[in-house]
This record gives sequence, structure tokens and C-alpha cells, in this order.
Amino acid sequence: MLEKLRQEFLENTTQILIIDNTNRVLETDNSLFYIKKNSDITEFHPFFYVISSLFEEDRKEQKFYCVQIEVKGRTCFYDIRSIVDFDKKQVVLFVEDLTDHYKTVHQIKQVRNESIINFNITQELNHELNVQRGFKNKFLANVSHEIRTPLNSILGFLSVLENTNLDREQLDLVRIVKDSSKNLVSIVDDLLDISKIEAGRLEIKNKRFNFKKFTDSLVKTYELQAEEKRLELISDIGTNLPRFLIGDQLRLNQILINLLENALKFTHKGSVTFRISTSSRNMRRIPVTFEIRDTGIGIPKEHLTTIFESFTQLEKRGLFGGSGLGLSIVKQLTQLMDSDLEVESIENEGSTFRFTISMGVSHDQKEEKKVTTRRVKKSSGPKGKKYRILLGEDIEVNQLLMMRLFADEGSYSLDIAKNGEQLVLFLEKYQYDLILMDLSMPVMDGYDATLRIRNHKDKKIKKIPIIALTARTTEEEREAAKESGMNAYLTKPVNAEILFKTIDRLLHRYKNKKTEESVE
Repeated sequence: MLEKLRQEFLENTTQILIIDNTNRVLETDNSLFYIKKNSDITEFHPFFYVISSLFEEDRKEQKFYCVQIEVKGRTCFYDIRSIVDFDKKQVVLFVEDLTDHYKTVHQIKQVRNESIINFNITQELNHELNVQRGFKNKFLANVSHEIRTPLNSILGFLSVLENTNLDREQLDLVRIVKDSSKNLVSIVDDLLDISKIEAGRLEIKNKRFNFKKFTDSLVKTYELQAEEKRLELISDIGTNLPRFLIGDQLRLNQILINLLENALKFTHKGSVTFRISTSSRNMRRIPVTFEIRDTGIGIPKEHLTTIFESFTQLEKRGLFGGSGLGLSIVKQLTQLMDSDLEVESIENEGSTFRFTISMGVSHDQKEEKKVTTRRVKKSSGPKGKKYRILLGEDIEVNQLLMMRLFADEGSYSLDIAKNGEQLVLFLEKYQYDLILMDLSMPVMDGYDATLRIRNHKDKKIKKIPIIALTARTTEEEREAAKESGMNAYLTKPVNAEILFKTIDRLLHRYKNKKTEESVE
């Protein structure tokens, strides 16, 4: 009798599913809702994207509360318990229908103790949102890494090819491919920035910078681009603007580049006007107004309220094409700077984008003295020997690129280890002056290899300079690299000039430290 009642109760309240690590449904009893066997469970509801991340954690069992799913037009609330079988690469889901329970809780909340119950429900919902947000952020970071890794070799070898004996047509083709590859990098960066903004992890960093030099560089760059399209770029930069301001140059540059790129892209005749002005000359803070006006195709009135949404493009006309993220990032960055992006547009006549940012005025308006630190190519270490560099890199095409870059440089000799464990063995067998460390390597990754080096019993090995050279770009990974003991952090696609300047700087610092220690 009890067994019969138990089975009847479970059939009405609980569904059991077995899912593999690719989200494929292996088994289901379909007690609560119908899911076809061998189908992808994420197609039933996006919550189930969390399943693939369960295999990456150490916890065997987890429980997710108050998962809302629409079943045959009815809103249902489920508690879902997961048990992972790491050997079989399967997860068993116990889906318990608690719709009546959660609805009752909601009714009680309205009658008594509203604030406490509301807090609990919010916590439960936040847990689900955090799981989904964590999955999305991790997914975007992995996508960024996987795209940047091949782009590193593509852009690197294109730069090498660019410096060979090419005719004019070949050189133009190489530069077209190079520009397209750089555009792909910027799209990936846009995706990560949107993710950071939505997660509230993108901060505005205000620092002193040369505002005049910054705007002059922008004008010069886009004058050339306008000339290529036979357009006129009209620049009107206020003469009363201070030379040095305090603000976030990186994010301001990101905003203006997006707006200028769009203006030039969708203007086929006429001009683009870039205007910067201020209505005040306060000695501490001033409002700086930026305006980009074009005579392009304009924006239909009905679309003016939607162009700032993520992944939104105006179809048919291709307006604001690409990733559909540029204007969304611009809008959100201006809001982070306590400003508001205004837009005026008339279809077939043009558009105007305008925003005002309050910026600090630097007390020191003097131009810094330029210190020319020209790096001498073909330099060498003590007694004319080349500095010896050890590279940790598992991807063969990236190994070939680095070998070519170092061969062209001629100042160093380069050895390559294909994983962190091999890299440590090389250090113990041979003498090196500096290490270039990829973070994602098999057997032992860059973080663990760095920790092994920094805790090594040999003092020379322990203090060797280490530069992270990675396709991972998040602040968390940058901080983790710093905490593990790395001296610098460079991202792929690698910039050869920055790479060798960083190497020279650390070698110089390391050499001075060794000299000081020998004197002591």
C-alpha cells in the first residue's frame, strides 16, 4: 500500500532525467513535462545550460531552487537537484514540482511578513541568475580565448609578411586581411565589455592625460579614413579646452571611435563633423561636450529608441551592422560616466550624437619632457652573449610565430617548452634570463608553473622575470597572474614592439637587482 502511494505521489510531483555532458537527454520518465529522448535539453529551457558547467566543479550534488518554466501555457516552479557521475560523464536531475508551494508562499507574503519572505525569494532568484550570469561570463571568456589564440598567429604572420618583398597589390591585400582580423578582436572585446557592464564589474578609471594629444590623434586618424571615402572630416575642437584633463581616456576613446566609425561607415557623400567644446573654464572641473554629426543615411524615427539595445541592428539597410554592440556599449559607458547620450536623426539627411562629461582639470598643464628610450636592436647580454629566453607555449603555430619574431629581432636566443612541467625541468637544466609564460597549457598550466618557480630552492630560478603571454584578458586572470608571481601581463594577439620593450625593461631591472645583490 505504502509503495503504491509513494509511486503515485512521485509520478505526480517528480520527474527524473539523465543527461550527458553535451546536454543530450539519455533517459526521462516525462512525469511532469515531455522531453524527447536524445534531444538537447537546453532547447526546452535556457536554465539547463548550467548542466555543462556542473562537470567542471568538484561538488557531486547541487540544488537549484524556484526554477520557473512554462509548461503548456502554465507557469510552474521547480526545485531541481543534480547528482553528477564524473566517471560516466552523466548527471541525474530530480525535478520536483513545487508550483503550489511557491504560489502559497507568494500569497502568504502579501498577507503577512512581506519583507522577510520577499528577501528569501529574492535570494533564491538571485542564486539562479548568478548561476546563469556565471555561465555566460565564463562562456564569453572562453570564446575570447579561443578566438584570440588563432588570431595571434594570423596577425603575427601578417605583420611578418607585410615586411617582406611584396608588390603594391599584395601589400594592399595583406593589410585588408590584417584590418579585418583587428576588427574581429574588437568585436570580441565588445562582447566582454558588455558582459562586464551587465555584471557591474566595469569601472571608470579617471587619470590625468594629454587631452589635446588625444583629440589630435583621433582627428588625424579619421581624416585619413574620410579622405579614402572622399568625405570631408570637419574638426572643431574648442581653443579654450585645457591641454591636460582628468578622466578615463580608454573608455572615452572607445566611445568616440564607435561613434566616428559609424558616422563614416554610413555616410556616402558630404561630411562628418567632430566637435568638442566646453561652456566653462573652472579650474577644478569642466563640462566637456562631444558631438559627432554626419550627412549620412539617417535613422528612421521608429528605430531611435531601439538602436542602443545589445545585439540590435536595423535590418535591410544594415545600419549599425557588425556585432550590434557598438552603440549599446557607447550608451552604457556614457551612463557610467554620469552622462546621457543624445541622438537626433532625419532619415536620408543625417544623424547627430551628443554627450557631455564632467572632467577634472589637471593642476599641472605643462607638457612632459620627452625621454627618448630607443631600444637598440641586436643588443646582447654580458660579454656579447645573447639573452636566453624560455617560452612556455603548447600551440605549434604560436611557437613558429615566436621563433620568427625572435629570429628577426636577433637580440636573444629562444627555447620552447610545450607545458609548465617541461618548462620547470628546462629551468633546472639550463640557465635562462627571462620566461614568457602561456597560462593555458596541458599537464601543468602557467599559474602552477609560476608558483613552482617562485617557491624553488634555487635562488636564481626563484627570481627569474616572468611575463604572462596569453589570450585570456579578464581582470580576474590578470590579478591571478600577479598573485602567482608574474612580473608582467601581455595579451594575444601579441604586439611585437610592446613585447620586446617589456622584455628589455624586465631584463634591465633584473640585471640591476643582481648587481645590487653582488655588491651587498
